[in-house]
Amino acid sequence: MKNPFTHTPGRVGDANIVTTIEEKVYDNFRYQQPSECVYKITGIRGSGKTVIFGNILRHYKTADMKADGWLVYDLSSARRPINTLISYLLLEPEVKKVLLSEKTNLSVSIPIVGISAGFDSKTDIDEEVRLEQLVGILIKAKKKIMIGIDDIAKTDEMAEFCSVYAKLIRNVMDDEIAAPWPVYLICSGVYQNFYELGEVPNLTFFKRAVELKTEAFPMPAMAIKYEDKTGMEEDMAISFAKMTKGFAYAYQVFGSAYFEYKDKGEEYVVKQAKSELFSQCYEKIWKELPEGEREILKIVSSGPKKRKDVIAEMDGKGNYQVNSNALKKMGLLADSAQSYGIAEITLPFFGEYIQKYC
Repeated sequence: MKNPFTHTPGRVGDANIVTTIEEKVYDNFRYQQPSECVYKITGIRGSGKTVIFGNILRHYKTADMKADGWLVYDLSSARRPINTLISYLLLEPEVKKVLLSEKTNLSVSIPIVGISAGFDSKTDIDEEVRLEQLVGILIKAKKKIMIGIDDIAKTDEMAEFCSVYAKLIRNVMDDEIAAPWPVYLICSGVYQNFYELGEVPNLTFFKRAVELKTEAFPMPAMAIKYEDKTGMEEDMAISFAKMTKGFAYAYQVFGSAYFEYKDKGEEYVVKQAKSELFSQCYEKIWKELPEGEREILKIVSSGPKKRKDVIAEMDGKGNYQVNSNALKKMGLLADSAQSYGIAEITLPFFGEYIQKYC
């Protein structure tokens, strides 16, 4: 029998739990003129960002969505997004048709919405101009374009792409209401990367774009999946669900460990799951944290503490507010009305990891 749980980032597996984030995005794009054109999916590593990102892109790649005019382009953040997108656009039948029908030995004329332009086939054309021309062809063909970028980071190429994208969404259709071009961006990443990219000059639109933060999975949903997919008894399924604290990666790891090692007993299963959680997730999270944020986490690794008590133990007492706010935005410290004035780690067994290995 196949393991219904997966360790692979971005893969759904057979025990997937759908969140409300996807529905927020779908609801927005049901309108002819959506109120939002950019969504940033953010959360700590392992919180399910890439799965949500992938679910959204797969939704708009379905036959029904294609019939409604949707085109989806999943770009790599580690390469040159503008160049890659141009390559994808050149493969579209509507673009090929225009290029072939107007091609001569000397030049190609590309009429687009709101711009009359052409380019000489023997002359290098600026990538920004080329991209705008090709997108315009598809807009005129009644297409809607969704661009996806997973694990986004601040690079020169990404800043350049975002700057060009900002220009695309300022363009308007040649219709009675001058509707904006239907070009949308869905991206995922950790808080720090979004923050750094948003601070780039001239990318104000990106900084202000809607942020969708991953949330803990509901305990009942996880427990039911554990029962259905592994045959766990109800009490154990609830116990395992509580252990994960709703953390997406922990949910998958604990389910997978039980599926593989249930014959060796619960204690062995939990030990294996924690080992995987520590080495494949928490080690990377810890390495990416600055020293000030690590200090707070070390102090509260043994359990929740009041703000005043944490400050009393800190070396740099004036840095608590800045560092604790950053940890909350990352999703490492609880951030709710119930946790006000209390510093508490959100991730399961992360305090234990810090105490043993940091």
